Amino acid sequence: MSAIWRTWQTCKSKTRDERLGNPERDPKDNPDTDNTNVKETTMGDRLAGKVAVITGGASGMGLATVERFVEEGAQVVFCDLPPTSREDLAARLGDEKAKMHHARREQGGPNDGVAIGERLGNGATFVPADVTDPEQLAAVVETAVRTYGGLDIMFNNAGIGGAEGSVIECSDEIYDRILDVDLKAVWRGIKLAASAMIERGGGSIISTSSIAAILGFPGLAAYGSAKAGVTELTRAAAVELGPQSIRVNCILPGGVVTPLIYDSPAAEQSVGAEAVRDMLANAQPIPRAGEPTDIANAALWLASDESTFVTGQAIVVDGGMSIEANGSRRRAGG
Repeated sequence: MSAIWRTWQTCKSKTRDERLGNPERDPKDNPDTDNTNVKETTMGDRLAGKVAVITGGASGMGLATVERFVEEGAQVVFCDLPPTSREDLAARLGDEKAKMHHARREQGGPNDGVAIGERLGNGATFVPADVTDPEQLAAVVETAVRTYGGLDIMFNNAGIGGAEGSVIECSDEIYDRILDVDLKAVWRGIKLAASAMIERGGGSIISTSSIAAILGFPGLAAYGSAKAGVTELTRAAAVELGPQSIRVNCILPGGVVTPLIYDSPAAEQSVGAEAVRDMLANAQPIPRAGEPTDIANAALWLASDESTFVTGQAIVVDGGMSIEANGSRRRAGG
């Protein structure tokens, strides 16, 4: 500890450029001492003047974030797949799960992106896109740059999950599809956003990972490995892009009630939305299920100027699920 203290005492009287052998630079140009870019904000304008792209923005956490960003003054371009009909869901998931999906739709869940854009007014623009298609994802970013003059915030949120089976049972097709959406599209989104943000002089890139990146869940090997990839991709990109004033972080949600949670193996034994909520509430110290707004608020902080010294971080938002040694103890009455 004394060695650290002596090193700090030696360096504290010198600017960053003096420590690096460049004492000629004007201190006002030094990012260590220049606070002119620090902006005071009030509720309602925390993203004023900023342009954001949000993928997977027509449902769940993405939709909540679109709404939150617009509330705080951002111009938002968001993308998602075309809306899925009740009949299509029933064919894919079974009738009971289709009912739960559409129950969430009535509560602000999956929706027609065009209708969402109309509801939010001039602050939001919907672009239908499949994030696994490089040209379609590029078109979303290009829409933001062309329409609003640049890009400040990228939220790589689109994702898929579901009952993929055990490591032995999971097929190559399912594994590849999950990695294409949950990891490769994030990598591509970071690349596209970084190029636009360099022109803008900086920005904030946020991606959705999961506590499945740090915990082992049976039946989620493909999903968990994709989300772990997002976490490491975040760190590597943060190191590379920091000199361009681009911050890169990810959020690790826990049990958040979204349409995706109904596809998970953990929900297989549940018979309705309330059963899913109760299951999640009993699996963590904070006794309630997570809501999409919990993730939207974390994304807002990472997107705002309040977090300008934060990069390369994996922010866990899970009600404490990942820190409890035995998440089943309450269910057992312990």
